[in-house]
Amino acid sequence: MRKDSIIAGLVLLILSAPLVGRALRPRPAPLPKGTGVGEFRGSWKVLAPITRRNLSIYPVVSTLGADTSGFITLDEGVAAGTVKILERGQVEGAIYRRREPRRWPPQLEQVPDRGGASVNELVLVNDASRPLLLLAGEVVSGGKQNRIIGADLVVPPKSDPVPLAVFCVEHGRWSSGGGTFGSAQAIAHPGIRLQAQANKSQQGVWDSVSRAAEAVPAASPTQDYTAVLSGAAAQERVEKVARSIEADYERELRDQVGGRGAVGVVVAINGELVWSDVFPNADLFRKYWPKLLRSYVMEAESRGRGEVSPWGEKQMAAPSPRQAEDFLLEDRGRVSIKVEPDAYRRTEVASSKYQIVALEAIEKSEDAGLMLHYNKMARG
Repeated sequence: MRKDSIIAGLVLLILSAPLVGRALRPRPAPLPKGTGVGEFRGSWKVLAPITRRNLSIYPVVSTLGADTSGFITLDEGVAAGTVKILERGQVEGAIYRRREPRRWPPQLEQVPDRGGASVNELVLVNDASRPLLLLAGEVVSGGKQNRIIGADLVVPPKSDPVPLAVFCVEHGRWSSGGGTFGSAQAIAHPGIRLQAQANKSQQGVWDSVSRAAEAVPAASPTQDYTAVLSGAAAQERVEKVARSIEADYERELRDQVGGRGAVGVVVAINGELVWSDVFPNADLFRKYWPKLLRSYVMEAESRGRGEVSPWGEKQMAAPSPRQAEDFLLEDRGRVSIKVEPDAYRRTEVASSKYQIVALEAIEKSEDAGLMLHYNKMARG
């Protein structure tokens, strides 16, 4: 009788082990209610722009706000050592998913798998106790070549190694090295992000990197986007404009809304509305603002009309704030939804004129969720 009890106890212990491990995995804080994309869209107001030559940036303010302190960014996770990104094949015995979702993104170009590593897929581990927020276009450097994140997503805390869709931004290097990737603390300019997010085109990404290198100009033996960003020409031309906007941004915001922080921006270049990045609160937006701003300046540089180097001395006429708000909110198109249970829902709205990508953190697939990033891009 005693022997049977011991055996039964051991069986129960073995069967319950996975449940114990799952219980020990930290759970994110409960998501606030009423903070989905629909609620936030109804709260946005677009203010008058700050214009430098062919670039106009319209602050977006909101009457809503949501706490996002329960999430970490890529820069924070890499700096703390809790987020690791590796070439595929460097994590022995990695369990890429506990479930088999449909593969994303579909690859329009066939890029060869080179000895285990892959141009368009890395492996990420989030060992932090908080979910990790990743934005499409964030640049990671190292490994066999530098890459950008391919899509907005949330990685749960204490995650298994997961596949990370990426695009190469260093066409001329495929080194024998490996090791972990670091954050380049930069985000690719909108032309590159459009090719990655909307067109899912590796060739389009490479072409956009080449155009940026020609516009700055910057030379890189390996056609490396990070070399373009850190080169002397970019530092002089992009940084000059970025610092000028940063100097006036807070002052003009105070004048317009009495110190209330912006939650995002709408961007116009050469008098055309082309882009928006909006977040659920001013604190999260501020974390991304320095590198987003520089990406917009780089986009303006790459789209320069060229009559006087770099963009022309004449300041471009900017659309009205009402036109910018209409651009931000128009949402007619074909809808597709990607759900990763207990992590995120990514809703995409595609039309011939623009693409919208809205990322929400969710606890269950049917939950309204918490909007983390709303990105609209014009197709040009």
